[in-house]
Amino acid sequence: MGLGGKVVMVTGAGSGIGRAAVAAFAAAGALVVAAGRRFEPLEESLQVAGVDGERGLAISCDVTDESSVAHAVETAVTRFGRLDAAVNTAGTFGPTGPLIDSRYEDALEVVSVNLIGMWLCLKHQASAMSGTGGGSIVTTGSVASFLGHSGSPMYAAAKHGVVGLTKSAALQLAPHGIRVNAVCPGSTDTPMLRELYPDAAQMRARAARAPLGRVGEPEEAAAAAVWLASPWSSYVTGQSLAVDGGVTAGSPAPVRTPTG
Repeated sequence: MGLGGKVVMVTGAGSGIGRAAVAAFAAAGALVVAAGRRFEPLEESLQVAGVDGERGLAISCDVTDESSVAHAVETAVTRFGRLDAAVNTAGTFGPTGPLIDSRYEDALEVVSVNLIGMWLCLKHQASAMSGTGGGSIVTTGSVASFLGHSGSPMYAAAKHGVVGLTKSAALQLAPHGIRVNAVCPGSTDTPMLRELYPDAAQMRARAARAPLGRVGEPEEAAAAAVWLASPWSSYVTGQSLAVDGGVTAGSPAPVRTPTG
């Protein structure tokens, strides 16, 4: 897919879609920089993907801390000489419950990780790419980028913001040869989803929401990110690709024709 030898940074790389993205880019021949808050899961992601120290690097990074993001990007460029692509999957759902009972601190964390953190990553990754001929940045939205979420309004608000940020960054960065697109997964079988919906009945309910009748796999969202980061999507920018089993297409219920 034209990614052989390219340098790709993945945030949130310690689990879920981020871990799957590390494996997918490694399989495509890329040099992978795995970034996330906890170092040990990052090393495990690289190990699971079969990436050795010559082709991979684990970097501790808190996306809500600008100095941490800047250091991670600088370290990647120092190590490999450039940054060609980035996939930013770091995110948090936050507590669920009635809006009137929600806490300011929880809302601030959801927005800080999902939206402000995305902006910080875009800012510093784009800066690194602009000096080396451009690149591709993939943000991570959600079906909640297009739909409301009764359980966590602030999560939906932040993910709506990711789509707006993606489009705006794509417009501004296009003259620099940098493409920006979003992958927007539906319910995906990740540790975060299982924490939100811990019993089997809840997971079946999530699966039933999708016209395809199941939840997604992390590898499916990661495959979309690989395509968007690769030269195969060279004329695509400012777009938000739903990988959601058809949830945002509309209701799967059949339309009944009136009789009589």
